[in-house]
Amino acid sequence: MMRWLPRLLVGAFLLLSVSLAACTASADKNAYQDLSAPQFRQMLDRQENGADVVLLDIRTPGEYKDGHIHGSVLLDYYARDFVDKLKALDRDKTYLVYCRSGNRSGKSLSVFNQLGFRQVYHLKTGIRGWQREKYPLNR
Repeated sequence: MMRWLPRLLVGAFLLLSVSLAACTASADKNAYQDLSAPQFRQMLDRQENGADVVLLDIRTPGEYKDGHIHGSVLLDYYARDFVDKLKALDRDKTYLVYCRSGNRSGKSLSVFNQLGFRQVYHLKTGIRGWQREKYPLNR
């Protein structure tokens, strides 16, 4: 009667191993990378002349007006059509995304991922981190 116990344990172990491997593989499919302000600026400087790079500011219009990174496009996170506007973007381009503190842009990353965007770089400290580094803003 106890002969089946080792087989059951081995089977359970194999099932758990396959499940963990699948979870790890899906986690590796994230299309985004968190960057510090210096890393974000370096990425922006390298990509400045690239037509396939889009800098997205996902703050409110008022926040954008108070100061934004040069060349950024406003896409208000709180707008009702935020996801629809993301859906309309070219998924093959590279996106550099930021908000005020990194919170909204951090939350948006799962949407980028679900929609199939291939390359998204996230300013994890937001524009506040950008300002702490004394990097310029357009007003």
